[in-house]
Amino acid sequence: MQTLFSKALSRVLLAFILSFGLFAGGTSQAPVSTPSSVESSGYPLELQDDLGTTLVIPSKPESIISLSLFSDEVLMSILEPHIFAAVSTLSQSETYSNVAQKAQEIEPVIEFSVETVVGLYPDLVIAANWSEADKIAQVRQAGIPVFQIDTPFTLEGIREGITTLGELTGEATGAQELISEMDVRITQLEAIIQTIPPSERVRALDYNSWGSANGQDTTWDLILSMAGIINAAGELEAGDYGQVPLSKEVLVTLDPDILFLPSYIWGEDNGAAAFYDQVLGDPALQGMKAIQQRRAIIFPENLKGTYSHFIVDAAETAARSAYPEYF
Repeated sequence: MQTLFSKALSRVLLAFILSFGLFAGGTSQAPVSTPSSVESSGYPLELQDDLGTTLVIPSKPESIISLSLFSDEVLMSILEPHIFAAVSTLSQSETYSNVAQKAQEIEPVIEFSVETVVGLYPDLVIAANWSEADKIAQVRQAGIPVFQIDTPFTLEGIREGITTLGELTGEATGAQELISEMDVRITQLEAIIQTIPPSERVRALDYNSWGSANGQDTTWDLILSMAGIINAAGELEAGDYGQVPLSKEVLVTLDPDILFLPSYIWGEDNGAAAFYDQVLGDPALQGMKAIQQRRAIIFPENLKGTYSHFIVDAAETAARSAYPEYF
């Protein structure tokens, strides 16, 4: 394995070669490609991330740090554990991560600390599009390529993100296999949903402890759609992050067939159970169908919040909850 010094020296030499090419010939001699042509172009690879920043990856990454839960879930499904130089705390969370068991086999566990990341000196860092810009800049200044990846909200966006990660890491085949598996399961779920008469389709919404639900253009809305469930909050105006504020009066007026409630409330170990009891016992809500028919359902946070290929697991779970007789 390369030492940190030799890795850094390699990066400096590569930068010099690229710079020399630019000044001597007017254009860089390094191959320029997009993620879709990585396998045919090989490395060194020059490309733009999802925020438009150009970066150079000298060779197929042998050590990676993922700092996005989307990339955590995708990469841990297609890469061997030894490829990860470190994993994030969130990736090991049984509450929020769908790859927690795999992530728990990897050390060290880190937060996004510039000093820690630079000290580990991976070949590639993958970060979310919303990551702190100053931290990203400092890691790049240390000579470490950082690819910022978008947070997808559609199935096509998920497919594109998986494709990008696979080709970025030299594992395009594994990525396409993951997409194929996802699409097969989507087709199977669609076939079941199509057998459910429109008259039996249910309306549902997720209701959280701060009094809101997910509206249109959210991954939760996508999950419900895949599950053949109508989002009762889907036609209401949404605010930040797709959230629709819900007073108890509006909640009663919407009167969904199912209430999906949180399985975890941040900072409160028993908060989800307490909130469940609070909703079921609230006098103002006793006339709702979901309360009367005991269809207030605690939904796992790792599935509710996923925006990777595990969205199929979320849709299947929601569909089984809504239409158990069809499964």
